[in-house]
Amino acid sequence: MTRKYKEDTHSHNGERRRFFRRFLFSTRKEKSFFRLHPLFLLTGVFYAFTGELFLFLLSALVAIQHECAHAFAAAKLGYKLDQIVLMPFGAVIDGDMKGLSFKDEIYVAACGPLCNLATALFFIAIWWITPDLYAYTDVACYASISIAAVNILPAYPLDGGRILKCALVRLFSKRQPIESAAEKIAERICRTLTLLFASALLIGFAALCFQQTYNFTLLAFGLFLLIGGLGNKDKAAIYDKIDFACHRPLAKGVEIKRVAVPQTLPIKDALKFFTKGCYLVLEVYDERQNKCFELPQNQFAELFSLAPSPYTPLKDLLSTKKG
Repeated sequence: MTRKYKEDTHSHNGERRRFFRRFLFSTRKEKSFFRLHPLFLLTGVFYAFTGELFLFLLSALVAIQHECAHAFAAAKLGYKLDQIVLMPFGAVIDGDMKGLSFKDEIYVAACGPLCNLATALFFIAIWWITPDLYAYTDVACYASISIAAVNILPAYPLDGGRILKCALVRLFSKRQPIESAAEKIAERICRTLTLLFASALLIGFAALCFQQTYNFTLLAFGLFLLIGGLGNKDKAAIYDKIDFACHRPLAKGVEIKRVAVPQTLPIKDALKFFTKGCYLVLEVYDERQNKCFELPQNQFAELFSLAPSPYTPLKDLLSTKKG
């Protein structure tokens, strides 16, 4: 028994070591949920020497919360988060979700800053009830407000830039007969604003250097926006569709949940009926309440992966597989 226990312990320790190697040093071929950018580690060392490591790590946690809010909003539309990249001054989820409407893209982008603002308001409410907690939570509150304020700036790749682009596309689409033309105009405006913000930050950093004041935060943020404004347009999206298939074995039985829905119901509205631990069966009816077909959960998951967007009505899912 002792020998077997040691072997099992050794095996588990090996798995843990492999997990943390993937976590810390993931490559493009093998993605991990979190990836540390090399500059993140160097910035952490810098803040450790300046005695502000706690502030740096707390800001990273607030940034992770921000990105997880994006992931939660995306999951409501059937998309999953593959990876969070920890950058020197925050976290990044790069890429767009193909097939989403501009309205839903605004929703996903806005959830990050709104989550940070809600966290800050939560701390403020606690201070109102128990003022003694201010000394322990003030840094977290101010970090949440700062990250929310920075992200609503109308610049790439910040949330404010994405929101502005989607809003401009919706506005210009009313005047432009072709949506792609409206999107190009909106993208040019957003990139111009981004480069202006980046230039202002870099000029501010240079001006402070002449006064022998070196604000490396301005430099890093300016370079971050500069890269965002000149970024790679062809970079692949990191959001993928969620696999809603039920992979649980049926040996012990699984509770079946049946829901009657109209055939015109979009996919994204059908996602709310999925419940953990239950096998969903959608009974699809036409406008005269005649039953058209049944859509089991695993078949739904297969068809959803082939559907062009989460707005595809259920009646068109079967034809998607044939196509």
